[in-house]
Amino acid sequence: MIDVAPRRNITRRAVRLGLSLLLVMSASFAAVPLPVTTADEHGARSEPDLALLEEALAIIQERFVDTAAVSAENLTSGAIRGMVEALGDDGHTAYLTAEQLQAERDALDGRVTGIGVVIDQRSGTPRVVSVVDGSPADLVGLRPGDLIAAVDGVDVGRIPVDEVADLVRGGEDTQVRLVIERPGAVGELEFRIVRRNVEVDPASWAFIPDSDVAVVRIVQFSGQAGRQARQALEAVIDKGATGIVLDLRGNPGGYVSEAIEVAGLFLDDAVAYLEQGRSGEPVPVAIDPDSVLAPDLPLAVLVDYGTASSAEILAAALRDNGRAWIIGEQTFGTGTVLNTFGLSDGSALRLGVLKWLTPGGADVFRVGVKPDTVVKLPAGVLALDPGDLVSMTALELARSGDLPLLRAMESLGT
Repeated sequence: MIDVAPRRNITRRAVRLGLSLLLVMSASFAAVPLPVTTADEHGARSEPDLALLEEALAIIQERFVDTAAVSAENLTSGAIRGMVEALGDDGHTAYLTAEQLQAERDALDGRVTGIGVVIDQRSGTPRVVSVVDGSPADLVGLRPGDLIAAVDGVDVGRIPVDEVADLVRGGEDTQVRLVIERPGAVGELEFRIVRRNVEVDPASWAFIPDSDVAVVRIVQFSGQAGRQARQALEAVIDKGATGIVLDLRGNPGGYVSEAIEVAGLFLDDAVAYLEQGRSGEPVPVAIDPDSVLAPDLPLAVLVDYGTASSAEILAAALRDNGRAWIIGEQTFGTGTVLNTFGLSDGSALRLGVLKWLTPGGADVFRVGVKPDTVVKLPAGVLALDPGDLVSMTALELARSGDLPLLRAMESLGT
């Protein structure tokens, strides 16, 4: 954890370390048989046309020119991926190989072997949302906003984000070559990056120069996020903080229980979000009324396009309960809560089993949370984090170009 001494030992910017987005996750993992029937919008049960599927499979096996591609393993995984894609929960519900499942678990534990970036693919080309401070990607100069055009010579413009992650992941001390398109730069950039083990503390803090307002940054909702956020908040309160900027920029989510735990630090006896199952009846999810630490301390929340899933739940909970003002850019727009269902070969389905709505009833799926005050980070400007603030003067901060942070300071009277 960072204090007011000028040292650089914390995570900067944001995190998902295996190169795919962290998502709203319940803390459960189930191994269950898959049903062979589905329900339509009226609840009636219907069966997929298995005869038609068998007919298509036979034609593919007998006629497709590339015989290596028609292996049983390839066709099975492809069929499962196709079913998942048909659900339309892009970037959230997914089929995970055993290797991808383990990488996701590692990331939610705050550790991974890789290069240390967060990406999304809604721009068509995989785009870097954030870079972990001190990670291999950070050390070679990758930046948020960079577009990944190729990995080890493979064009990735049309490849799903989880497959891009597979290309980038690898063993410790191995090298990966990325071709990057950087907005505003002339031509493509090439980076050769050596993969390392990267560990991330989910929360950090520092005071804004020449003020009593503290920035508390949460980079992901991994298993220790709630506990570390509480420790950070206790530290800044002990040092006399008169206001808090809660920075969720680039936070790709994680365990929803951790986000609710953080909400409980600021809210007493409130609703975190509404849970909506297949019945369509929203059910309130309450915040622990006994965990509140700072119910009245002035609070501003920073969000951006990389704020997703449980980070969106937290931001909306604080705003809809009248506790905070949201500043920044429209968020990512993930609106389902996931469970992971293990399959017999070690792979898994990560399935959206519930929709979540804000306490005010708003559906954020594919829409995102709109800030109360829209302030965009200028092109080419990097968002500051607590590690930057400890060594800055007030003048340097004013000239930094981090307009959302400056606006949050203004809203808190700094």
